[in-house]
Amino acid sequence: MAKTNIKIIEVAPHQKHSRQRMESAVVRVAAYCRVSTLSEEQELSYETQCTYYRNLVASDPALELVGVYGDRGCSGVMMKSRPQFLRMMQDCKDGKIDYVMVKSVSRFARNLADCLECVRALKGMGIPVLFEREGIDTMDDRAEMILSMLAAIAQEESNSLSMNIKWAFEKRQESGIAARRVPYGYRKAAVSDTHISEWVIHQPEAKRVRLMFTMAGKGCRYKEILTALRDLETKENQSTRWYHDKLYRMLRSEVYKGDVLTTKQYVVDYLSKKQRRNEGQRPQFYIEDHHPPIVEVSLFDHVQKLLDSGALRHYAKH
Repeated sequence: MAKTNIKIIEVAPHQKHSRQRMESAVVRVAAYCRVSTLSEEQELSYETQCTYYRNLVASDPALELVGVYGDRGCSGVMMKSRPQFLRMMQDCKDGKIDYVMVKSVSRFARNLADCLECVRALKGMGIPVLFEREGIDTMDDRAEMILSMLAAIAQEESNSLSMNIKWAFEKRQESGIAARRVPYGYRKAAVSDTHISEWVIHQPEAKRVRLMFTMAGKGCRYKEILTALRDLETKENQSTRWYHDKLYRMLRSEVYKGDVLTTKQYVVDYLSKKQRRNEGQRPQFYIEDHHPPIVEVSLFDHVQKLLDSGALRHYAKH
């Protein structure tokens, strides 16, 4: 039998495990840190994470710190909302990083699909991710199965938190507290000796609200009202931009007569964060006399009838 020649084909350099590189070269390490809010406690946690990784890498001459990539006040559910995470992934693709360290799976991602996609992409580049709390090195053949379970748990924790927040908002609204952003024309002011805040009229903006409702009540067209608002901005050297859709929404908003309708839109699901108009899919609450009105109820109701009839369009009907 003829002798068989066997030729060894070496693994491509970019596919080698970073631990193998450690024998002959300094390993370039990146650390990723994330906190989901900007509270004082979370900020301290963020700084602690960053300091820990800087000290850890500095203590090992075989390691070189490329950088600590950190996202403050960012949810782990949506990868696209974390600029530093995306920058780290790009630096990995550009060959600047050999090894990634993360405190835990939940800090890396709370979305199972994103977590596995990124880990697989890094593994394909020969870049391991070390999840310190769980003791997982993604180059281990068993890592993906364990990681899948832990990432699923992290995702469900995020879902549970989202449901708790939604429940809390509904209960607050049911008790007459509007859980929404303060609209144009108002500001939040703390009520003395309490943790409650209330809406107060901000007169410079309220002046514009009264102008639009007064002109609309007289039957002025949208174009005329917009011109008057823009002229006022120019006269007072202000920069608020006025356009048709914004004007229409404000003329339709019940907040300017002192009431609040809650949950006009809702989030479809906690992963996509997409919003839709609430047409009965979520409970709503109409809170009367929630705050001081900027316009009289009679004027507001009159404007609604004009809007319903189409009397304020750009051009008069023929």
